[in-house]
Amino acid sequence: MPHLPLDPSGTDPRKSRPIGKPHHTIFFAVRPTLEVTSGALEIAQFYRDTHFLTGPSRPSSVLNVTLNGIGSYRRLPDDVVFGAEQIAGAVRAEPFELVLDEVMSFLHPGQSQAFVVCSRQENQALMDLRRQIQDGLFKAGLPYNAGGHITPHMTLVYDRKTVLPEKLDQPLRWTIREFLLIHSIYGKSEHHVINRWPLLG
Repeated sequence: MPHLPLDPSGTDPRKSRPIGKPHHTIFFAVRPTLEVTSGALEIAQFYRDTHFLTGPSRPSSVLNVTLNGIGSYRRLPDDVVFGAEQIAGAVRAEPFELVLDEVMSFLHPGQSQAFVVCSRQENQALMDLRRQIQDGLFKAGLPYNAGGHITPHMTLVYDRKTVLPEKLDQPLRWTIREFLLIHSIYGKSEHHVINRWPLLG
């Protein structure tokens, strides 16, 4: 299987599509706790009100911080899922804290902007987790995200309006204790957890 480098952000399901209309995307991610999810939705509602965003808040069930995309497909590929699970099982990392302290719009020319809560400070533990996944995908010949840097973020709203970067008075903060392989059904805001792996060191 040839190596298929994806867009470095690895977060926008409208990118890195094969020919035709894919319905399924697969990616590694971490998810917020219930408390952080509630805080994220409060942030989304506040900025929808103050910036007159008309797009709906993303459902709580799909909020995540993407680590690495593994492509988009017309049907869920069992071989790719199996390979990704084998790679994830070999990852070794300890729990770590993630802080998202800023909001902004990620610009997608000609499309709705992704309004996100994010951090532009490098989180070394998150980068190491992503690097292990990247290396495993590359060695297995599976799709992977090129580039070594990401901006950790959760997409809260898609909207045509742009929100300029703004620091949060109360950042979202939680301890990452696991990462997940997620199957997203494109266009339905529907995520299914394929598997999850605890961070045990």
